[in-house]
Amino acid sequence: MTKSLKLNRLIYFIMCVSALVLASFRGGPVTYTLLFGLLLIAPISLIYLLVVYVFFKLYQVLGSKHITAYEPVPYYFVLKNEYLLNFCRISISMYSTFSYIDGLEAGAMNNYELLPGESVRYDGTLICRYKGEYNTGIKAITIVDFFRLFKVTYKVPEPLGVRIFPRIVKVEQPKSFPDISVTAHRENTKLNTDYDAAVREYVPGDPQKGIHWKLSAKTGTLKSRLTYGEQKRGISIFLDTKRMSKDEYVFIPLENKCLETALALANYFSAYSIPTTIYYDQAGPVSHVCSSPQDIDRTVTKLASIKYREDEDTAQALGISTEIGAFSNCMIAFLIITTIDAEVNKRLYALSHLGIKVIVYYVSYSPELNNILSIPDIKVITVHPEDDLTEIL
Repeated sequence: MTKSLKLNRLIYFIMCVSALVLASFRGGPVTYTLLFGLLLIAPISLIYLLVVYVFFKLYQVLGSKHITAYEPVPYYFVLKNEYLLNFCRISISMYSTFSYIDGLEAGAMNNYELLPGESVRYDGTLICRYKGEYNTGIKAITIVDFFRLFKVTYKVPEPLGVRIFPRIVKVEQPKSFPDISVTAHRENTKLNTDYDAAVREYVPGDPQKGIHWKLSAKTGTLKSRLTYGEQKRGISIFLDTKRMSKDEYVFIPLENKCLETALALANYFSAYSIPTTIYYDQAGPVSHVCSSPQDIDRTVTKLASIKYREDEDTAQALGISTEIGAFSNCMIAFLIITTIDAEVNKRLYALSHLGIKVIVYYVSYSPELNNILSIPDIKVITVHPEDDLTEIL
């Protein structure tokens, strides 16, 4: 369209100059009529664009404003001409980085012509790629005059703002921790009925007769006695909440992949009723327990509300989680982080002395592998924001 406009303007300019030269040398009513007619084309075109801008109407509706990433949602838009003139060339462009509309080519200009009183409706489905809050649907409108000399492009004054929840990626056969047998670590309370003197933190689902009431009253937190032969139980997940960039085109896919990874792990282990505790920082340590498939929806809502901050200190948050016992009684710890530096390596080294298996998912566009120390019992897996988690996890 831009090349066509430039060519039309050049032709129009040559015609105006030719008419002006002709009028200067020959004169006459016909010559002056031609000159004034050509000179009036430009203001008439601009007035036409103003009329279209005022009387052209756009309506767009989304089936829901609270949807899950990659979940198709009904969507439609209506373009309407509420004036007596023919609107010859109206183009719309869509938000295409974080979402797309099924049937409309991403990034393409879709052109329409509307007769007086005519309207055009398009019904389809909208799919959002990432968790977050951003605009979707029609982004901008471009109108061109009859003579294709000028165009005006303006953003939609009331874009569709949506809140997207992270999706749950189902992992059938884990690849990053294939040596962990989830069934071997489940405590069978019917078989293990004899209690040991050792205690641990209470986990939802523990039988009441196994609670050490005296110690619980003394410490202020519920304590459960271990049964003979009971192994370390539960899964711990540390979720990094550091925002890596001010550019939403960078941090939205990155943060989305971190949340997807945490949810995929929680969903996998909760299917075996293994308590999974997710630790993260929100101006202070926060934890959330997902113990069964019934807890997944609540977990999605909880994680979707996490606030990421540029001033977040990953190493400090990881250190605090370690100090409060986040990894003291788990059979495996998963760390989902977006940066690795000297301080983070120190925290990882400290974790290696707890006698637990640690898997680090390093989510980054360009991971600095040279910054990662080789530490026993710690496995580091790089994850790109566009990777398929079923192939990674």
